[in-house]
This record gives sequence, structure tokens and C-alpha cells, in this order.
Amino acid sequence: MTVYLPGDVIDEPSSSDSLITGYGINLRGQQKVSTQPGAFRNDGGKVWLNVHSKRYIPQEGDRVIAIVTSKTGDFFRLDIGTAEFAIINFTNFEGATKRNRPNLKTGDIIYATVFDTTPRTEAELTCVDDEKRARGMGQLNGGYMFKVSLNHCRRLINPSCKILQTTGKFFKFEITVGMNGRIWINAPTTDDIIKIHDILNKSEFITDDDELISLVQNSYTRSVID
Repeated sequence: MTVYLPGDVIDEPSSSDSLITGYGINLRGQQKVSTQPGAFRNDGGKVWLNVHSKRYIPQEGDRVIAIVTSKTGDFFRLDIGTAEFAIINFTNFEGATKRNRPNLKTGDIIYATVFDTTPRTEAELTCVDDEKRARGMGQLNGGYMFKVSLNHCRRLINPSCKILQTTGKFFKFEITVGMNGRIWINAPTTDDIIKIHDILNKSEFITDDDELISLVQNSYTRSVID
């Protein structure tokens, strides 16, 4: 395992010249340069740095959970957990027109994609794909949002991760995971939301399957009052 610091040139052998560059790595000409301190990972034609951090740096293509902070003209200003606010145009919602604008208020939560990170400007988000379809993006109603490390978010969205699979055997719930270290969950009862939140927080450093199952089972059977 190789660890890189910001500014380091990443010179790792690969079997493909068309690798997808992921989190923590920027392309400068033909060079791959680290933007975050982390361990190098290479899997399935994609390279990235495994970073344990709660500080998010937006990258184009990231799916993030954002909080509406204000509205200015045709734009909503959003908090995505970075030093600067992000923005989204009202037209970047499915079905939006000048007469049919999204009815977002301060404090509302949306799930969106980062599509423009031009330097020295606010990151711009969108809630539609190239075909103007939402594909699961848009406003997240009800539920509960909380923060975890960026590394834990990346682990949860990995298809091989068993945390959500195991939790789903005991609970019915909805979940949205943002690459910016935010998770939104919803369930039929407040009691279940609290238990699922507890599972997701405690599971970050659990790698043993039996320990994970025990955690979920204990959370399922216990009373929230306990």
C-alpha cells in the first residue's frame, strides 16, 4: 500500500491507459497528482486515494447531499460541506420551466451531481442527467441527515459492502449516501431511524461479518430508551 501527500505525482503501474481518475487525484497533462493525503487504490479500471477525512473537496461527477441556504435570482445557494457555497440553477431539476420552478426553501435537502468545478468559482450542481431525467436526484423529504467520514461513505456505496445488505434484512428503510460525507435515511418509524443511524455510525470500523451481524441484531432488538 502506497500513501501519497497533496502535490505528489502518482506513478503507479497500470494495465490500462484509459483509467478513470477518482477521488483525491487530479490530472495535470499526462500526470496524476494527489490532492488529498491517502492510500492509493486501483480497481476495475479506476484509480483513487482512500482518504479518511470529513473535509470534502468537490469533484465533477460526485453525487452529494446539499442543504439549501438561500435563493438568488435563478439560482439556489447550497451548503455541500465545503469552504465555499455551491449553486444550482432552477432549470437543473426534472420538469422545471420558468412557470414551474422547484419550490425549495431554506433548510431543504437535495441530492445532486457536481458537474462544474471551475477554479475560483462556486461549484455548480445539477439534479438531472444528460437526458434531463432525475434518476433518483432531487429533493429529499422527511427523514434524517447526518455526517460521517468521507471514507465511510465510499465504503457504503461499494457494491461489495455488507453493511447495508445486513441492515436491510432487519429494517425497511431508504438511504441516500453523498460523496461529501453526508447520509440521509428514512424509515417507517422514528425508532427505526434512530437504530439505523446508530448502526451506520458504529459500523465504520467493523470489518468482521459476525461482528456486523451482532451489531445489527442487537440494535434491532433493543429499545431506543435503553
